[in-house]
Amino acid sequence: RSYEEQAQRLMDVHNLKTGNPDRARHILSTVNYYRLTTYGYHLRRQDDPDRFQDGVTLDDLYRLYQFDMGLRHAILPVLEFFEVQLRAKLSYHLAMAYGSTGYTDSANFKQDKQSIGSHKSLMNKFKTEVRRQDDLPFVRHHNSKYGGQFPVWVAVELFSFGMIAQLYDILTESDQWAISKQYKLTPEEMGALIGSAVDVRNICAHYSRLYNQPIDDKPLLLPRFQGYKSDFVFPTLLMLKFAAGGHAVYGRMIRDIAELERDYPEADLSLCGFPKDWEDVLRGA
Repeated sequence: RSYEEQAQRLMDVHNLKTGNPDRARHILSTVNYYRLTTYGYHLRRQDDPDRFQDGVTLDDLYRLYQFDMGLRHAILPVLEFFEVQLRAKLSYHLAMAYGSTGYTDSANFKQDKQSIGSHKSLMNKFKTEVRRQDDLPFVRHHNSKYGGQFPVWVAVELFSFGMIAQLYDILTESDQWAISKQYKLTPEEMGALIGSAVDVRNICAHYSRLYNQPIDDKPLLLPRFQGYKSDFVFPTLLMLKFAAGGHAVYGRMIRDIAELERDYPEADLSLCGFPKDWEDVLRGA
């Protein structure tokens, strides 16, 4: 459908006011209408979910999209800090405990059948990444000078965040404790936080919707945080702030989200699990 036909259908079929034709064309040529309409799930009629409530406009949905884009941009630096820091802590511990290439030996990890299989899968993924990224200078260097031997502090730079989560999951219990205690967490809490951070990071990195979007992998909340339990992103941010929030990047995230809340009053942060006093809660975590 042309942009004009899309706008007409949104009005006729979905009861969405599209307003000025030039403005509607600009919005629809900027954001795919299918993506845009997902921002209005909470604005649909209960008796007819295909239709929006009276008075909802295309601009309303576009501003929610803009808010969501800003929210993802505010959160990404925190996720980057956590991921990069975790790579450093994992590689340092494994190097000190098992040597530079000890990560390649499944005997240094949990010995149950599932973990052994997971280690094999992880090493195969790593080899695939080495082949896929063989044009990177450091990959060429280690292939040519060291016969394809990658010490763990180099190898983790080719691991995806999901692979880092997989690596943590197969560590022995004592090794998991060595990492998790640095974040004031138990191994179980640390593993859940890593999984949740991976989920949120993937949403943000692939420009998917975070606003009013349930998170599949939820963190394990500390007893004092149980009142903030939800299916959305706030519990992940809360646990990240508690575990690794001493860095300035967390303060910037809070300020950026607060500015977004002021700039987009139509956006409802409670749909992302945020309590009314979310700033105080995050700063005090």
